[in-house]
Parts: sequence; structure tokens; C-alpha cells
Amino acid sequence: MPRIDFRVGSKAVVVEWMGFALRRIPLSDIGRISKRLKGKPEVWRNTLRGNHRMLVLYRKSGKRPVVITPHNRYIFRNQLETSLERLAARAD
Repeated sequence: MPRIDFRVGSKAVVVEWMGFALRRIPLSDIGRISKRLKGKPEVWRNTLRGNHRMLVLYRKSGKRPVVITPHNRYIFRNQLETSLERLAARAD
């Protein structure tokens, strides 16, 4: 199975494969982050059984939620929430 990596950039969450950005989700479009899924998502997994790693990014724009499986979801979620707080502070 190909290795897909996830990282939090200054303006977007980036889904990468071998260093190439496959998908960018703007931080300004992320409404909330959850462990539980509602609805039909856009799935970006890097493991076969990723339920213990799953994070769901719900969007403000109303598009489908994005499911990602970072290696350590709690650390990734903390980094993402910190970036979202910084973005909100800049907007004020």
C-alpha cells in the first residue's frame, strides 16, 4: 500500500505521496475536527485498518468531509487546532 503522509502547513492541510502534494485543504475551510464520521467522506488513508487513526475534517463550505489517518492522530489534531487558532487570531 502506498505511503500517504499528512502535514499541517501555514495555510492548508497537505496530503502528500512521495513528497508530491496530492490534495490541499485550506485551513480557512475547516469548520471542525472530529474522530467520528457523519456522511459520505472523501477518504485519504495510509493503512488498511485506520479506525484507530481516523480524523475527520468537516468543512465550512459544505463539501464532503475529509477522512485522514495520520500516524498519531492526537498530536496531529493538536497541531491542526493550534494552526486554526493562529488563523482566527490573525483574522481578528
